[in-house]
Amino acid sequence: MLMRKVLIVIPLAVAIAGGIWLFQGELQDPSPGWRLAQVERGTVEQVVSATGRVDPVMTVDISSQVSGQIAEVLVNFNSKVATGQVLARIDPAAFEVRVEVARADLAYAKANVAMQKAVLDELRAERSGAMAALGELEKDLKRQRTLFQRKVVSESVVGSALAQRDQAHARLESIAARLVKQQAQVLSAKAQVDSRSGSLRERELDLGYTVILSPVDGVVINRDVDVGQTVAASLQAPVLFTLAKDLRDVQIEVSVDEADIGRVIDGQQVRFTVDAYPDRRFSGHVSQIRKAPQVDSGVVTYRVMVATRNNDEALLPGMTATVEIIVGRRENVLRVPNSALRFKPKGLSEASGSTAKNGHQRALARIEKLATTLELSDKQRPAVAAVFREMGEAIRALRESGMEEQARKSAKTQLRNQAFGRIEALLSEDQRIRYREMRAKSAGTRQRRGTLWRPQGPTSVRVEIGLSDDTYSEITSNELSAGDAVITGRERATH
Repeated sequence: MLMRKVLIVIPLAVAIAGGIWLFQGELQDPSPGWRLAQVERGTVEQVVSATGRVDPVMTVDISSQVSGQIAEVLVNFNSKVATGQVLARIDPAAFEVRVEVARADLAYAKANVAMQKAVLDELRAERSGAMAALGELEKDLKRQRTLFQRKVVSESVVGSALAQRDQAHARLESIAARLVKQQAQVLSAKAQVDSRSGSLRERELDLGYTVILSPVDGVVINRDVDVGQTVAASLQAPVLFTLAKDLRDVQIEVSVDEADIGRVIDGQQVRFTVDAYPDRRFSGHVSQIRKAPQVDSGVVTYRVMVATRNNDEALLPGMTATVEIIVGRRENVLRVPNSALRFKPKGLSEASGSTAKNGHQRALARIEKLATTLELSDKQRPAVAAVFREMGEAIRALRESGMEEQARKSAKTQLRNQAFGRIEALLSEDQRIRYREMRAKSAGTRQRRGTLWRPQGPTSVRVEIGLSDDTYSEITSNELSAGDAVITGRERATH
């Protein structure tokens, strides 16, 4: 009986132990395999993605400067027009009548000038006669006074001659005053002529404005007028036509987020697609970065203008373009898949000695670059090296302090800013300017550090990371070579 129980328990225990072993083996997977990728040479391209709208480089809104009824429309949508070509006409009848009235007013004003000049000539002739009569009376008065002194004539005769002379003098002064007044009348009449001439010119211009002309060579991309429509231009000039100067020369207005605008500069190459041609890629370049911010719901963007050629006129105004601005491109560089940089084996840590060694090498490289670019003196070089050494020691102490990541990043930034200030204090004015230019130039392309894992061990390798795209990242340090294998993930053995 006892023996039978033992015989039953032993197989049961063996079965349970085997099940536990199989279950643990399934969890632990003691023979994992690595998914590997090779370090290779190739191209890495970094882009800023955005959307925009296709627009002609230059559009002109054609309006009417006068009010009236449209009598004729001579162009339609997509019509190609030349400078000075007639686009439409407004009924000119009312304007022609106004021109005729203005011409009549001008003729009347000119006739009035002639009449006033004739009066002025009469007064001048009358003045001449009065001056001659006054001269004769002056002579007669002189003669009578001589005769009176000889006792030939009486005193009353002299008095009569004197009175006649004074009357003639007064008449001459009256004519002179009338002459002044008449000259003013002539000037006034001439001013009326100028005024009527201006009115006539204004009416003629209004008559000319009834003919709507094209100011540029281009294409009609919008027509908002028909025959019989009344145009009212008294308050706001209505837009009748919209012309694109040249649809072979277009631009894209792109909205770029404030986080990316620092990497965009004039002249950068751009590629884009439109929904109308999903399999076709167009190219262009950044032609302008407009500094005025656009704020929408707290989101700040900046407008970037992309210039491109549209020789076949496939791109139409208003099309939505999906744009990629190429902000960085490296050809024939070492690159690895981004998955290799994201991978980290569980239970393994990076080799601190390798990290410290790589950090020391990077510091030496930076010092050498500064010494070459800024032409550091023998006295400046060791002082700059001491600043880098102290900053490196402080950053390593931060890594080992157990501080939270966000606080550690803030402390590292503060340490670097302090180090930059100490270095500037060691430089001359010219060196300081060049140093600031170096920092500004490298601010948008600051390299990052990452960790790759070799399958041997596995062992970690700290590397400098340059440009990155959606698939690959550039390796700028020399710890790896083309053909080296790195781990991108883990594969479980199949049973």
